[in-house]
Amino acid sequence: MRERMVYIAAVVLFTLTLTGCSTTKQTLSQADINNLLVDHAFEGYNTVFVESENDIYSLDQAMIDFVHGSIMMEEDAFARSQMLLKKLFYSSPTELRYLNGANLTARQAFHQNTANCLSLTILAYALAKEAQLDIQFQEIDIPEYWVRSGDYNLLTGHVNLKVIGDSHNNYRVVWGGKTTTIDFDPYVVKQHFAKNVISRKRVTAMFYNNKGAQYLVQGDHKSAYAYFKAAITHDPSFSAVWGNIGLLYKQVGLTDRAEQAYLAAVVLDDANLNAWTNLAILLSQEGRVTEAADIHRFIDKSRQSNPYYFALLGDEAYHQGDYEQSIYYYKKADNMLEQQHEFYFGLSRSYYQLGDMTRAERYLAKAKQAANFDDIKRRYQSKLNLLTRLP
Repeated sequence: MRERMVYIAAVVLFTLTLTGCSTTKQTLSQADINNLLVDHAFEGYNTVFVESENDIYSLDQAMIDFVHGSIMMEEDAFARSQMLLKKLFYSSPTELRYLNGANLTARQAFHQNTANCLSLTILAYALAKEAQLDIQFQEIDIPEYWVRSGDYNLLTGHVNLKVIGDSHNNYRVVWGGKTTTIDFDPYVVKQHFAKNVISRKRVTAMFYNNKGAQYLVQGDHKSAYAYFKAAITHDPSFSAVWGNIGLLYKQVGLTDRAEQAYLAAVVLDDANLNAWTNLAILLSQEGRVTEAADIHRFIDKSRQSNPYYFALLGDEAYHQGDYEQSIYYYKKADNMLEQQHEFYFGLSRSYYQLGDMTRAERYLAKAKQAANFDDIKRRYQSKLNLLTRLP
């Protein structure tokens, strides 16, 4: 099951920085890109509706009215950015709820009051542009982190928006060094994780990649290819999408092309451990055991300091029915990094499966206490209510 990993650059993370291999950045030639794409294997992909770049970032009249009625009343740019932050998170009718799978356009996020970190960033960008603010997209260098969707483990990343000045002026205003960061997770904002300014093209590619990953999980290969190709068209240097398209190729039997796509992913970013993992699995299945073993050793060494890696192993053990092994891995993760609600929830459900209701309830209560979003706390409380009613 570990081969089924898809990168989604859109979730909130909280942990220490990952140490490991260095990262090199290269590019692919147009000839390489043309050779790696296999349009004929996905007949009808070009009939799939894929949002245009304008669709992703555009505002409707209600959003324009929101900006000019609530944000533009502040003449000072810093005050304007703070008002935008306040209105996004704390004011009706646009108070946002976090949902991991909410890969939405700016308009969808605004009207549905729901977003993940990427769609929040897209929404904030669209509103900030209308509010004449000078802004930057940021990708945060956090450790590898996985969430499960059915039979798949989704590898996630994190992005946010930084407001740095007033675009209405002909010069950049930095407010004496003050900036406003719009992010679902205040912990990430406070930490000293490395941050990289990224382009709108990269963010657009992330949006398409996320949508493609959703379709890949659903088994809709044609739609997945349409979105992955859109991501590549906007940013062919985005390593994650090449790793995902390699997984797509493998699923439809194009193993040679899958290997080439995985190799493209690691050429673009040699720290893309997810692509390395899927490449090693493919090589092993083809009988190239020595090559695969070398890669696995490199990957395992790189991940030994990441508690979320051990949580992933705990999740895999749980889904294989090995609940004692699941507990071992989750406790190892908790020993490395305490107060993570995901680890406590993993322990709770594993103890539940073993019939230990006392520990199951204890760890579920700890999960609720450690959760940093009210909606997640409410979900844990609902589970606690059910658990305490059991005979």
